[in-house]
Amino acid sequence: MRASTIIIKNINILDVVNGKIIPNQAILISDGIIQEIGNSFYHAEDTATILDGNGKYAMPGIINMHVHLGDNRDDLLLYLLNGVTTIRNMWGYGNFRIGHYLFGTRVFNHLKLKEQVEKGRLAGPDIYSSGPLLDGKKPFFPKFMYLHALKDKAQVEKVIASQVQKGYDFIKIYSKLSKQNFDDIINTAKQYDIPVAGHVPDAVELNYAITSRMHTMEHLYGFVSPYAPEKNLSDEMIKKAAALAAENHVWICPTLIANERLANINKQSEYENEEQMDYISRKNKKAMRFLIKESYKVFEKAGNTDQEAYMDHLFFIVDQLREAGVKMLLGTDKAVPYVVAGFSEYKEMQLLSQTGLSNAEIIRIATINAAKCLGIDANVGTVETGKKANLILIDKNPLENLQTLSRHAGVIKSGVYYSREACDGMLLKIKRRAAH
Repeated sequence: MRASTIIIKNINILDVVNGKIIPNQAILISDGIIQEIGNSFYHAEDTATILDGNGKYAMPGIINMHVHLGDNRDDLLLYLLNGVTTIRNMWGYGNFRIGHYLFGTRVFNHLKLKEQVEKGRLAGPDIYSSGPLLDGKKPFFPKFMYLHALKDKAQVEKVIASQVQKGYDFIKIYSKLSKQNFDDIINTAKQYDIPVAGHVPDAVELNYAITSRMHTMEHLYGFVSPYAPEKNLSDEMIKKAAALAAENHVWICPTLIANERLANINKQSEYENEEQMDYISRKNKKAMRFLIKESYKVFEKAGNTDQEAYMDHLFFIVDQLREAGVKMLLGTDKAVPYVVAGFSEYKEMQLLSQTGLSNAEIIRIATINAAKCLGIDANVGTVETGKKANLILIDKNPLENLQTLSRHAGVIKSGVYYSREACDGMLLKIKRRAAH
């Protein structure tokens, strides 16, 4: 569907910055941009598509800050049709390798996907992507999986220069880096003014990583280690690290849904029967069943089998981050078993709610926080004149009921309108493909 001039009448706008509703507004969209917000635009009504908001609510599209675009070609649509209009891909690939196909995952050229979405050739969320991840000389994953097993500073400088030249948006680091690798990456990335995001490496102490000004830290690693509980910080150390992260302006992406799914094999049958699984192919369901069993073996080996206590500890960490004023992000770590594109974002919100965060705080995390972290808040993240028309239309006030977000009334992406009926029709096609 092409972008056209659209006027949305009788709509309540969610001011995500202040957590307030601006009632009974009209929004004029043209060339994919919000041109005006006010009461009426009679000068444009002859050529515009008119949508009657009928007292509904408009808010910015969701930004998922931790995904993995793998081999499910429907993922981009699943994000878009569920109101996720921007994603940050945490493991970029530049070309196809036979090893990827044999392993069964990650076969896209992510820079090409990004360009296709930008030019309107492909329907989906805007994509920001790292390049291949950077890990130590004995990496966590097999070397054929398009990663760099780093040995020395010269290799670090070569890899980062290459990723910058190719147009990746940030550097992704992983768990098995040495402290020297880490220092070399941070220093080289600063020279190119490119952010560093990812795991706090096992060999790097959390406070050291925080003061290095890593841009974002993922999964709460460093505060907690699900695979080596003896490395978990004490409550007092967590509070001090949270204060340090706030002072150093480090963004943190908890990915609670990924932590929950990986650690809890006892709920596998419950996960299998969730509505979101209707959109997953038999092949990918089989992969999920294998991965959750293998992941749980690691938790078992570490003696980390009390799921309720584990999640309560994560909730405590998030609460301490909130208390300290740390800026948090919404991410799902799609690629983890039973985490599904476009659906698990709302499960992540439910988990964030259990930490004590308010609905307004969670919505802020999922919109303007992410936009600021990506450096794109001049263009997206709020409903304002001059910003990109990436919007979700909702029946009820999400400040009062977050659940209403999971069943929106329509999505607008770059000025293209997808009605609830259109979204349902496309979702049905994806569901039918998955069943075969």
